This record gives sequence, C-alpha cells and structure tokens, in this order.
Amino acid sequence: MSAAAPTPAAAAPAAAPAAAPAVSARTVIDGCFSADGRAPLATVYDVGLAVGLPEQTVRLAIRRMQAAGELQQIGRGRAGTLERTPEGRASAGREARLLEFAFAQDAGAAPWDGAWRLHAFTVPESRRTERDALRSALTALGAAPLAPGLYLSPHELREELAHALSPATIAKRLLSATSRELEVPGCADDSAIAEFLWPAAPTRAAYAPLDRALASPGPRGDDPIELTARAITLADALDRALAEDPLLPLELRAADWPPARTRTAFLREWESIEQRHPTLPVFSPSRGSAPFG
Repeated sequence: MSAAAPTPAAAAPAAAPAAAPAVSARTVIDGCFSADGRAPLATVYDVGLAVGLPEQTVRLAIRRMQAAGELQQIGRGRAGTLERTPEGRASAGREARLLEFAFAQDAGAAPWDGAWRLHAFTVPESRRTERDALRSALTALGAAPLAPGLYLSPHELREELAHALSPATIAKRLLSATSRELEVPGCADDSAIAEFLWPAAPTRAAYAPLDRALASPGPRGDDPIELTARAITLADALDRALAEDPLLPLELRAADWPPARTRTAFLREWESIEQRHPTLPVFSPSRGSAPFG
C-alpha cells in the first residue's frame, strides 16, 4: 500500500533564505586605507558599524594584522591612525593584480595562448615547511594537482610565485614546463580537462553571495560612511568568490560564463558609487580599477 501524501500541516517548513555572509573586518580595514597608506581609526570603526561589525571585532582584526606585520597603529582609540607596512603594501598589491587580471580577462584583454603550464617539485620530508609553502603558493594561484608534486595551470605563474616564495626555493625545488598537447585520462579536449580539474559548479556557487549583495538595495543618499559600507560589502563578497575561483581562461568555460557576468555587474555598481563620491578612500587614485589595491 502506498504511503499517504502529507497534509499541508505536516509538510516540512520552507527553508529560510540564506543570510548574507558577514563582511570581514579585514575587508573593512583594507577599504579605509587612502593612497598614502593611512586609515583614520574613527573611519574604520564607523564603516565597521555600518556593515554590522562591533568595534571590538574590528579591534581584534587590527591586532591580528599588526601581529602579522601588515600594519601599525599610531595613537590610541578613535583619534589614532593605521599605517600600512611594506609587507602590507605588498599583500595589497598581490590582491590588486588578481582583481585586475580577472577584469582584464572578462574584457577579452587577456586571452589564453593555448598553453598549459606544469610545475613539479620534490622536497624531502626534512624540509616539510618548504614543501608546504610550494603547495600553498601553487594552490593559492589556482593550480590543480595532477599527481603528487605535480601541478597544472593554464596561466603563467612564475612571476607571482616569485612574490610568494624565496628565490632559493624556486631555484632549487621548482621545475616548470609548458605544453600545448596535454592528455589527461578520460578527457577528450582542453575544456574537458578544465571541467575535470576545476569543476564549474562550485565556482558558480561561490558567486551567489555577490549576486545577492548586488540585488540588495544600496544607499539612496551620498553619506560617505554608507557609500563606503556598500562598496566594502560588495568588495568583500567579490573577494570571497575569487578565493574559490581559479580564474580559468574564458576559452575553457561555457559561453556567457555567469561569474564573468557577475563581475561585470559588480564593476558597474562600483563605478556608479565612485561617481557619487569619488574622494572616498576605496577609490583612491593609486588603486586603478581594482578595489583595495
């Protein structure tokens, strides 16, 4: 005998819409630095409050970034100022280059040359820290493992690897090669290799929070704190998406790739906010088109 259909009262309740992720305190801090590498603490705390972060949460993030050598605090309380260190400026530069590359690729200004880059390393167990650094640097740049110690990317990574690894590690441990004829078992062509190693579905899903943020209403007025909060909220959602996105060449993705459309929508709103208040720190001239560079 078949089971009776559940009555409306017995049916499971509809799932509540997913809440938008909280903006990270680090993104708030980064977004308040001006072109000269300074951020007034009063602005940092006010923007944090505007995106729902208590001052204590922001203070803890400042301490972590200071302990990591990325910034230093001059003065105390709201009258103080944050200053980026050389290490902090280098980190911001890497993030800006990533964003600029993503936007250039979307615009067709960075087409794929059709070559695969392979990076291999063998590091003894006694040098585990060095081995972990190589693995972390490659995966952070979107390379995928083909075999133990062998990583693949469609992009030239050596310049960025030079920023992340010591010259000795690169010279002694890293072997690199380029191939235009790559065969991976079960993959008929380059697009199949891309889908096998970098599945499209997780990347598309990573942009859902940014899509929701873009669909939510922004500030109606020109209050600088509210506009900064809006820009930082969008930039944080983009940053989280890019952390999951290997930024494969569009030639290896489906036509009308959704993440590229989302990034284009992000740029439109970013530029719209900038037109309303171009002197905000998030739009300082040194950043170019990339948020928080």
